[in-house]
Amino acid sequence: MQVIIAGCGRVGSQLALLLSNEGHNVVIIDRDAQAFHRLGMSFNGVTLTGIAFDEALLKEAGIESTDAFVAITNYDNTNLMAAEVAASIFGVPMVTARVYNPDKEATYRTMGIDYICGSTVLAEIFHRAVTARGTLVHADFGGGLQVLEVEVGADREGMAVSDLRSPGDGRLLALKRGGLPVFFSRDTRLARGDRLILAAETSNRRYMEKIMAAGLGRPMRSGVAGGPAAVETRRGRQGWRVIVAGCGRVGAQLSEMLSLDGFQVTVIDKDRNSFDRLSKTFQGEAHEGVAFDLETLERAGIEEADVFAALTNYDNTNLMAAEVARSIYDTGKVFARLFNPDKDKTFQALDIDYICGTVILAEQFMQRLVSDRMKILAWAANNQVLLAEFECPHRFSGKQVSKLEREELLRVGLVSHQGRTAVATKGTTMHRGDRIIAAVLAGRERRVRRMVEGGQAFRIRAKREGMAAS
Repeated sequence: MQVIIAGCGRVGSQLALLLSNEGHNVVIIDRDAQAFHRLGMSFNGVTLTGIAFDEALLKEAGIESTDAFVAITNYDNTNLMAAEVAASIFGVPMVTARVYNPDKEATYRTMGIDYICGSTVLAEIFHRAVTARGTLVHADFGGGLQVLEVEVGADREGMAVSDLRSPGDGRLLALKRGGLPVFFSRDTRLARGDRLILAAETSNRRYMEKIMAAGLGRPMRSGVAGGPAAVETRRGRQGWRVIVAGCGRVGAQLSEMLSLDGFQVTVIDKDRNSFDRLSKTFQGEAHEGVAFDLETLERAGIEEADVFAALTNYDNTNLMAAEVARSIYDTGKVFARLFNPDKDKTFQALDIDYICGTVILAEQFMQRLVSDRMKILAWAANNQVLLAEFECPHRFSGKQVSKLEREELLRVGLVSHQGRTAVATKGTTMHRGDRIIAAVLAGRERRVRRMVEGGQAFRIRAKREGMAAS
């Protein structure tokens, strides 16, 4: 596929590398030539310096024969104009854009331009993480089928993994302990603080009572385990204090969402003007200051806070603020935002929960552009376990789940056959066209892609190089 990307920022460069590595032809445009340094040595596409909606430059990029155009610069107006030029003037079949300011979503919808609003996407992900009391819903497939992440409480320390198993009702997909995913068997004993990734039939009340008994809390969504959790959550919000460090677009939107939900919210930012992003309906407090400054944090109520979210625009600031909240003030739940994917090892080594918007948004754009690739639905266990969805590979059609899992590259949680989804067992038979939901260790993603996507990437490269694909 021929793709033109306008904007070589963090998300644009990440998207360009993903497309290039999977064998697609990529041309990336940016008005700042220095931005191309983000691509590194592995990028084998074309770079062009100039304005994203300049028609002469777009023609030089090959827009008249391109398959897809992505406007992903740092400016909403530029993205809007570039996407409109690509769609209306050059008739590009697939056009999508990034929106920064949620207030401009209506404009994109009115003009019929496909878009992803990064601020909204990330605010919603942080909202799920912040409000989850011991149990986080990573994916909901309807009919009571969900993939959950449960943190083990002290009263269930020593429980055997076999006690969590219930064929057809639930399956353990991954176990994270001490900052790392670990191998487990039916005899493995759970420890306090372990994180369990489970595929579960949540409409089975008896099974869910067992799972919830192992965790620190209940799911935050109504309908899970029959619905009572929603009532419990609403009662428990009074007096629950959340501190958000960073009042940028994501921080402001998250603070508004939490405030409307009934939480006590305090926002910190070193720039007083950033609080203008908060609407008049915001019921929380705002404090000017540095996110990791002890005096500022104490003024914001860190000593009584239940949750701390570091969402400034700087990775080092977020890292320091999160570490101060956790180590000095022993805040119960701490989350941080990460911009640069190269720093994920640092966050993981310190066992600080983080959400990397760059990776998440690049993956979402990839899913818009390449519909038949393996999709990443969620990042679990602090980004070390990926929840993936893919079509049953042809060579595994008619075979059991145990055959797909034999190399221990993944663990299947759900199988959707002819529109009906069910919790998988080792003996579940897969068929061509089935959708598979599986847990994959982050370090094994490429190997899993090769296994489930077959020779797709090679065939694309062969076509690009003018060779006959084997």
